[in-house]
Amino acid sequence: MKKLDKRINLYYYFARTIASLLFYISFIVVLIIPQDFFDHPIIKMGLLLSLGFLVIILILFNFILPRYIYLLHGYELQEEYLMIKKGVLFRREDYIPIKRIQHIEGFQGPIQMLFKIKSLIIYTAGSTDMIIGIPSDDIEPLIHEIRSKLQVYLDSEEAKKDEF
Repeated sequence: MKKLDKRINLYYYFARTIASLLFYISFIVVLIIPQDFFDHPIIKMGLLLSLGFLVIILILFNFILPRYIYLLHGYELQEEYLMIKKGVLFRREDYIPIKRIQHIEGFQGPIQMLFKIKSLIIYTAGSTDMIIGIPSDDIEPLIHEIRSKLQVYLDSEEAKKDEF
């Protein structure tokens, strides 16, 4: 099984922290606001407890779980299928038959550009799957290899039988 790029951890730290900044800032604002601003002291305490709980969950989600993504996520291209391993708390293995792939593309967002990683998006008739964190240099050879395996299938007698 091929592992993702080691920079995937930094990518997830960065992307998830940006997404969570709103909650971090709201927690700090509630801390700074004087008690007199609220009608009842219980309102501030309730906000602090709920936002504090959310901040703790987000810290675990943003800084602890991404460490395991590099260890647990990966992919493997075989003759008949593409296997994708995902998940930290809820592990999942997807087996995508090569003959069911309709379209594949490489994608790189602005944060991925900073870390020189890309995503591979695989489209089938029934689903779309994605591998996030492939090194930028490895994505084109992987796409070419998948396309060549798909072309071998399309040229085979099995593909001609499947048409009917």
